[in-house]
Amino acid sequence: MSKWQEQLLLSVLPEHVAVQMRQDLDRADSQFKKIYMSRHENVSILYADIVGFTAISSTYSAQELVSMLNELFARFDKLAEKYQQLRIKILGDCYYCISGAPRERPDHAVLCVHMGLSMVKAIK
Repeated sequence: MSKWQEQLLLSVLPEHVAVQMRQDLDRADSQFKKIYMSRHENVSILYADIVGFTAISSTYSAQELVSMLNELFARFDKLAEKYQQLRIKILGDCYYCISGAPRERPDHAVLCVHMGLSMVKAIK
C-alpha cells in the first residue's frame, strides 16, 4: 500500500479501523471481504444538521458552500478532539459523531452535550 493510499484510509476512516484494515491488506489469505464493525454499549451519538442550509445554499456558489462547510467541519473536528468524540460521518451539511467508542467512557453523555453546545457556538 502506498503512502497516499494509507493517508486516504486515515482521512475517511477512524484510525483504529484503518490500522486493522492495513494489517488485513498485508495478509492475502482470505477470499472473503472482512466486515469491520464492532458492538459498543453505552455510547452517545450526536447528529448535527444545519437549519436552513437549503435556503443558504441558493445564495452561494458551490465553491463557496464547500469552503464554508470545510471550515465549519474543521472547527467541529477540533471540538470533537477536545470532547473525546469520534467523527463517524459527514454527509452534505450533516455531521455525525459518537462518544464512548471505540474506548468506553463513563462520561460519554456529558461530553456529547458539551460537544453539541460548543458546535452551536462554533456555527454562529
